[in-house]
Amino acid sequence: MKRMHNLYNNILDLENINYVFNKICCHVKNKQRKEILKQYKCMYISNVYNILKNKSFKVGTYNIFTIYEPKKRIVVSLNLQDKIINHLISSFILIPALIPCLIDGNVASRKGFGTKKGLEMAYNFHRICKIKYKKYYILKCDISSFFKSINHNILKQKLKKKIKDKEALDLLNIL
Repeated sequence: MKRMHNLYNNILDLENINYVFNKICCHVKNKQRKEILKQYKCMYISNVYNILKNKSFKVGTYNIFTIYEPKKRIVVSLNLQDKIINHLISSFILIPALIPCLIDGNVASRKGFGTKKGLEMAYNFHRICKIKYKKYYILKCDISSFFKSINHNILKQKLKKKIKDKEALDLLNIL
């Protein structure tokens, strides 16, 4: 597989930054907060553009809080500027580089896939196993603190094999 290059230029495109900003604002539930975001939209977009252009990005502080529905979870949230940069990285660097490498059974965070596609696949596997094996078992599990347990050095080495763009890799190393 060819390594991807010229990915960093995609996140410097003002149209892409504007697209990501609008996408994030759609998910803000607080009406007052949403109005403030719309009012200062140009400032946020220009700040993100300047940070990426000057390569001066530093991850800000996290907002950590706990929710209890449907079960107790610790939620870690970034400030708006970091969210925009995070979405730019995922949409215009990671997704183009990694989607060709994923197996068909991976339905998470892929356009045209999702819960419905995952349920269809599970139903098809169930039907095939019922015909082929008559009696079979399914293991349902949840791995505690899965993302915390990922070794970042190994992940970065794997990303180097897929991404050729030095500027994009430098930005990924900051995260």
